[in-house]
Amino acid sequence: MAGKYGEKDAPISTYKTKKFWLYACAFALLFGLTGAELGLVSDLLHEGGNSETNYPSAEFKHDLGILLFTSIASLLYIIGHAFISMGLNIFVNFVLAVFWGTGAGVLFHVSPFESFTCDKPSSSFSPNWAVYSDHCARVVAMQGIAWALWGLSIILMFGMLLHLVEFKARKNVSMYKV
Repeated sequence: MAGKYGEKDAPISTYKTKKFWLYACAFALLFGLTGAELGLVSDLLHEGGNSETNYPSAEFKHDLGILLFTSIASLLYIIGHAFISMGLNIFVNFVLAVFWGTGAGVLFHVSPFESFTCDKPSSSFSPNWAVYSDHCARVVAMQGIAWALWGLSIILMFGMLLHLVEFKARKNVSMYKV
């Protein structure tokens, strides 16, 4: 026996566990998708400016604001998630899932664009959205990424909850003994 641990008692390196690699992949995906969403949203907000008349509807402009806030909050969470407790991580993922779901749902409700309608002429959309039809692919991409981030936040929340709560059988305990 060399050192403080025997052969069987040696601790497993954190970098060799399945949980570590699942968390690393999930947070890398969260970072990439959030960065893409931030780029798409900020580009549309930059083009439209601060006036609601430059957008198809006020609801769409405000939804872009929700998505922008959620993108920034997600990036701040990714930076600091290692420094907060598991319980707070679960709560933050729940809050982010609510915001991503709200942003994606409002975008789904407001926008007439779908992946198969981007090739249609602008006259096939309502007058408010006809001038915005050249942004169809970006709006559809924003909606898809927002739904993906909603799903990833839900998966991370339940994954962390399962990580936090561990169920195992206790030795010498039976519910049949009186």
